Amino acid sequence: MSNQLTKEILAFERDYIWIHENLDALLEKYPEQWIAVKYHQVIASDIDFFALRKKLPDPPHTCIEFITRERLEIVL
Repeated sequence: MSNQLTKEILAFERDYIWIHENLDALLEKYPEQWIAVKYHQVIASDIDFFALRKKLPDPPHTCIEFITRERLEIVL
């Protein structure tokens, strides 16, 4: 694995953890919305996932989460 890819994966992981550590504050500001986070900052939000992705300059390298109080189960 390249050094750059490792850095991107670790940055993505840190953003994912940051979202869950700050979930209450994010729920206040972005309830029932998709958010995109890069380097511990919300860079975009939208109620529609596909609209949000269109706003992003680099969607594959951006952490995207749906902010809700409901527990979600996703089957892949």
